[in-house]
Amino acid sequence: MKLRRIAVASLVIGFTFNMPMYAQQTKQEQKEQKEQVKQQKDVKNDLYKKSGKDAEKAAKKLIKEGWKTMGLPIAKQLEELWMKQYEKDASGYPRYIVVANQTVANTFSAGQMLAENVAKVRIAGEIGTSIASLASVDLANGQISQKDAASITNAVENTKLVVSQKLGRTVKVLELYRNLPNNNVEVWLALSYDTKTAMSVARQALLEELKGKLEMNNEQLEKMIGMDRLMDNCKIAPDEIVK
Repeated sequence: MKLRRIAVASLVIGFTFNMPMYAQQTKQEQKEQKEQVKQQKDVKNDLYKKSGKDAEKAAKKLIKEGWKTMGLPIAKQLEELWMKQYEKDASGYPRYIVVANQTVANTFSAGQMLAENVAKVRIAGEIGTSIASLASVDLANGQISQKDAASITNAVENTKLVVSQKLGRTVKVLELYRNLPNNNVEVWLALSYDTKTAMSVARQALLEELKGKLEMNNEQLEKMIGMDRLMDNCKIAPDEIVK
């Protein structure tokens, strides 16, 4: 009984001594996050100031090339696109996955549908690349077997279409078209999608695909494609829209 009291007292003392350190770490994290938010806000403001003139210049070039829009003016769409490409969240991760795609079809609506479907597959492909590279790192570090690495790579390919179908509503940030000499229509579409949501959809689809197929247990699998690791590995380069 006496030993139990001593053990409990030691636990309480240890917890008490650790509390200030924990509180200090939390305050430090909060401070860093506030600084990150401020930096992102400053960067965003600078981009808005600079992008206006650049967007007008780029829009004039596109109009000369025959591009038109049924929505917002081209310059405004370009501004929105650039902001989505470079915007980050409070943790410094890319807030959006942004992909652009050009297609040619007989009509605008057909080209629009095709471009949107291809763009969704490209979003899934970007996520798949992040997951596959995680598997390569774990293989190089000896944390998974060659067999498991191959299974993960195959599973990523198998789930790309599933992920693209489960993404749901994407946001169009650029939608242009131009009439071609052969009477076809070329459609230029850029979609944006929340990065964390996309990663979450892909992660769940991959977990379902991989369970029972690997030598790894569920805990190892969850750790390998954990959300934090996926976000840390997410380095999506912005598409170059106007040269």
